[in-house]
Amino acid sequence: MTRLDPKRRAMRDDQKEERRQAILAAAWQLFQGATYETITMVEVAQALGLAKGTVFLYFKTKEALFLALVEQQLTIWFAEVDARLADLGAACTRQQVTEVLCQALEDHPGLTRLLAILHTILEQNIDFDAALRFKYLLLEHFEHTGAQLERCLPFLAPGQGAHLLLQCHALVIGLWHLSDPAPVVQQVLRNADLSMFKVQFAAEFSSVLQALLYGLERTAQSTHRVSPQEEIS
Repeated sequence: MTRLDPKRRAMRDDQKEERRQAILAAAWQLFQGATYETITMVEVAQALGLAKGTVFLYFKTKEALFLALVEQQLTIWFAEVDARLADLGAACTRQQVTEVLCQALEDHPGLTRLLAILHTILEQNIDFDAALRFKYLLLEHFEHTGAQLERCLPFLAPGQGAHLLLQCHALVIGLWHLSDPAPVVQQVLRNADLSMFKVQFAAEFSSVLQALLYGLERTAQSTHRVSPQEEIS
């Protein structure tokens, strides 16, 4: 990690953006080996050789800093998903789309951990402008990649691709919490009678997503099936 010169003030916009990105990179690196709860703004500043107050000039709270990390990592993730869906071409199979989304999540475990604390922690201590910006960014990603999904899966109606991604978003958060229980719960789950509560994130996400896509396809087929009365008319 590159340490910054604490005596060098960031005056120009490009210098400020460079420092902002350095702070994000430091926080991201710390997050790879620690939990959100144990990381402090002091540690982030020390990793860069900066004063704690300098970090707060760029991010008002620790939650705001990590929300910016969510934005950054989501942008990277959606770009990769878009590229993989484009490689598949039109009229993909449900299995292919499931594999793309599952592999992308597997390649970015840090993002999954961030999403798990997004609503319960990060969004609890940010200002209105930060919350508004984030929701519009998320909407933009959902709509853009959702359109890609609709191209790959013709049974999806306009707008269903974005809604499918919203459902995946909720699924990731819920399954991550189930698959990463507290230490005391891990001890409890050693009981063979409770084995059903031992959730494997990747396998469960794949299974539920495939079931969801199957249901959407069957619903679309049922909706477009022509009744005998319609054929006569």
